[in-house]
Amino acid sequence: MSEFTTPTTDPRWGADKRNIKAEQIAHILENLGRVKLEQSNVLDIGCGSGGIAAHLAPRVQSMTGMDPEPWPRWDIWLEAHPNLKFMQGSVESNSLEPHSFDVIICNQVYEHVPDPQALIQLIARLIKPEGIVYFAGPNLLFPIEPHVFWPFVHWIPRELAIKIMKAFRAKYIDYLDAYSTHYWKLKSWLSPQFEIKNAIPFLIRETHPVIKDKKTLTSHIPSSVLSILTPLTPGFVFLLKPRENVMK
Repeated sequence: MSEFTTPTTDPRWGADKRNIKAEQIAHILENLGRVKLEQSNVLDIGCGSGGIAAHLAPRVQSMTGMDPEPWPRWDIWLEAHPNLKFMQGSVESNSLEPHSFDVIICNQVYEHVPDPQALIQLIARLIKPEGIVYFAGPNLLFPIEPHVFWPFVHWIPRELAIKIMKAFRAKYIDYLDAYSTHYWKLKSWLSPQFEIKNAIPFLIRETHPVIKDKKTLTSHIPSSVLSILTPLTPGFVFLLKPRENVMK
């Protein structure tokens, strides 16, 4: 993919290493989900400035990125990829057709929306009956809050957390606006609509597709043990398949 001079206006979580994240998502979808990306119409829901969507576009049949607000970087990505499009839309208001996507990517989005269950309902409405969803997000039970990199502040009332951070002159106080949940609640939201496959054991055991030949000691831990430890990991990665009895 060509390099471009890009605007600096990005979501505050940035566009850094979006190529690595895109490769990781593709690796999981192709190898664990057995997805043929080159034949897939893909939606990146909550795409931000579009880095993941743009890096995946050359590998898929068509790519759509949707975000509640437009980003200047979109125009640059669109110029580079004719099979890519972006649209402004939200859980509550969008023009997407039901059951129109083979693959939906929902990466680090659920904690930022007012109603995560409505987001899940939207995903269930948009995915094809035989489609697959990549769903990833942070874990409330992990002690470090991933947006401000402070311990425990996401476990206490938000107003108190902000006061404590201000008292210590912490950076990124304004970034403390995400609301994650724990493994069991997230599964309870997903399971009525989807069959759930935990991708964390696969992700830990596999060599990263970009960083070659760097298997860690954790790659030798049995998958059953890694599955048991998943509720304590920094975040979750699930592959979701629609349950036939809830498809409409």
